[in-house]
Amino acid sequence: MFDYQRSRLFQDLTNTLKQMMSFHQDFEKWMENAGITITDSQFDKLSKYLNLLKEKNEELNLTKILEPREMWIKHILDSLIAVPFFDIKPGYKVLDIGTGGGLPGIPLAIMFPSVQFTLIDSTQKKIEAVREFAHDLNLRNVTCIAVRAETLAHDVNYRDQFDLVITRAVAPLRILIELTVPFIHLYGNVICYKGPEYISEITFSKNAIEKLKSEPPRILQYSLPEDMGHRTIIQITKKNVTPDIYPRREGIPAKRPL
Repeated sequence: MFDYQRSRLFQDLTNTLKQMMSFHQDFEKWMENAGITITDSQFDKLSKYLNLLKEKNEELNLTKILEPREMWIKHILDSLIAVPFFDIKPGYKVLDIGTGGGLPGIPLAIMFPSVQFTLIDSTQKKIEAVREFAHDLNLRNVTCIAVRAETLAHDVNYRDQFDLVITRAVAPLRILIELTVPFIHLYGNVICYKGPEYISEITFSKNAIEKLKSEPPRILQYSLPEDMGHRTIIQITKKNVTPDIYPRREGIPAKRPL
């Protein structure tokens, strides 16, 4: 019986390792198709991040997606696959608004160690968790702040200071425009991760785009592998100085969208 159990355990372990190796190869291929090269060290860090996220999720409500393969595709790949669309360069300063459990900021920080990332969220416990993730992953290019965007955007140390602002699953576009554009310098870009239903959001955002003095949005679309969904990237470029009144005080952009 003991030999049988030991043999069964060994076989299960072998099968698990084979599955891991197979998925590693699949993931590398997906990244390669997106024009991104990933090292074994980066893959290991991404894997460790998902483990940390899953463990912390038992304490905090950070994600509803917990099946390993689905986490890799919907959290990691979805955060990274659109990178060639918005071109992150060494030395860039990137702000992730409403980072939640660290998405997409943490995966991006792992892949781009020469870029400085600031991750913010209004929930203190979530930011504390993400700060732990960054520490455990030895991500020295990540700063985490518990603050609302409406407040931070009026701080001279952050207003007009970023090359890129990213946001994923946070709010409707016309609200996001008011919250994000004040942070980027002239001709910096806002990147909003959206699902396939984006046309109405753009239609309702015309007034916000005009008042925040931004260029009309550019639309980029892609699909996740294994039929896990269609995605849209909305890119907005700042073409003039943002009026001082924006964003309005806390809660107003959501209550009374432009």
